[in-house]
Amino acid sequence: MRRFDILITLSKIPSMHFISEELEDYIERHSEKEPELLAALNKETYQKILLPRMLSGHFQGRVLSMLSKLIRPTNILEIGTYTGYSALCLCEGMQERVAAHH
Repeated sequence: MRRFDILITLSKIPSMHFISEELEDYIERHSEKEPELLAALNKETYQKILLPRMLSGHFQGRVLSMLSKLIRPTNILEIGTYTGYSALCLCEGMQERVAAHH
């Protein structure tokens, strides 16, 4: 199967929506705006990566960021980094002079 054939096949896969449109609207109205860097990474992932749906995304990223800001970790180890979106979200709450490993 050529890459072009794979792309056509993947485009026929229905989008995966696990929550209602009303709940998604509520989440969007009450969530922190996606930071510019993460929005750019999100866009680039969808433009260049074969399976972009694996990206954590805006809402999951804001939850990870909030949890990280509450915990204020000194170290973060993320296993299975995809394009780095969730790792960057986790780093938002890190204390200064710390390390992130992926």
